[in-house]
Amino acid sequence: MSVKGGRKIYRANTSYKKRKALKAVKIFFLIILLAVLVFLGYCVARSVADYLSDRNEGNISADDTIPWTPPAAPDDGEDIDNNGDADDAVPEETVNNETADNDNFSAYTLPVSALASESALKETLEYVKEGGYTAVIAVLKDEGGKIYYKTASEMAASDETAVAGDMQAGQICSMIRSAGFVPIAEINILEDNNRYGMNRDGSYHLISDNSAWLDNAPAKGGKPWLSPFDPYTQSYAEFLANEVSSSGFEYIVFDGFVFPHFRNSDLNYIGDTVKSEDRYKALVNIENISADAAVKNGSVPMMMTSAGDILSGKAEVFKPDEIASGMIAVNYVPSEMEGTAVINGQEVAVSELSAYDRAKTVLGEVKRLSGEGKMIVPVIRQNDFSQADFSEIIAAAIDLGMDSYIVM
Repeated sequence: MSVKGGRKIYRANTSYKKRKALKAVKIFFLIILLAVLVFLGYCVARSVADYLSDRNEGNISADDTIPWTPPAAPDDGEDIDNNGDADDAVPEETVNNETADNDNFSAYTLPVSALASESALKETLEYVKEGGYTAVIAVLKDEGGKIYYKTASEMAASDETAVAGDMQAGQICSMIRSAGFVPIAEINILEDNNRYGMNRDGSYHLISDNSAWLDNAPAKGGKPWLSPFDPYTQSYAEFLANEVSSSGFEYIVFDGFVFPHFRNSDLNYIGDTVKSEDRYKALVNIENISADAAVKNGSVPMMMTSAGDILSGKAEVFKPDEIASGMIAVNYVPSEMEGTAVINGQEVAVSELSAYDRAKTVLGEVKRLSGEGKMIVPVIRQNDFSQADFSEIIAAAIDLGMDSYIVM
């Protein structure tokens, strides 16, 4: 019997077999790749973990984390021993606290008109910025006795014309500091012709009737002067120094430590105190009173005098071993630098020297006479010199190690 259609026979498809084999190979290689990736991932993870562990434990080298910087060169004045190490530091108690921690400065002296108002001061400070100065000096009490800030002194209030300023000392200081300058105040102590109180408190008095001495006849404009011998003057100087230094000024320049130009008859009228060879001690005493008050409030005192007076012996207050101020501001005035001067025992024709050599000779002698314990700060009136001579004077001062200076 025949079967319709016959027997069906099924055959394997060769292309299917090839695809199946290829798939198996791909799976095999995928497994190998995954294994490799897992292994590498483990190694990298372990390395990172070890790095972080070492970093946390402080084992990593500083060279791996800190950028390289060139080694610092020693200061010019630093002594180096044979091993290349700096000598031991100077013990703290031997450091002059008045000058050790203060930066060098180039200071511009404001005109007193700048203290007339807040707007005037702000405008002047903007102008001073163009000069590249690092400090500003505000003259808070000027020659003659005018006070350019609102003081609380009862003695100042006893002369209705003494106080010419409306701003507080602290406000002036704050504005100077906010403008980016080191704030410095200047106070003239004794060149004061105000008529304080009914009895001319603080003035020189005649021994005959205790009336106030005047430097000329009243009809010719005679004026009183503050006397360093008078306790009122001493208290006044201390009050002003304390008031100004406590308002934040970093330096206080004290000026005017001089006697009036007494005539011979004046010396007899006033008495033995002004005729004594030791009268300079009264100037030194009131300088120290002022300086000590400033130091107590954290300000650095600076005594001002003249280079010409120092060289001629007329600067009676110039007693470096006796004055408290560690800094001496020295007026360098061209009219005092004419002719000859005695320099270290020898007469030198300073007027024949160049601007640089004259400044270096004169200021160098002032520095020598001041001794090692004092810092000299030249004071230069810019209008007294040509620009070239002014630059030469500054260069001479810097070459002498006087890195701070004041321009008026």
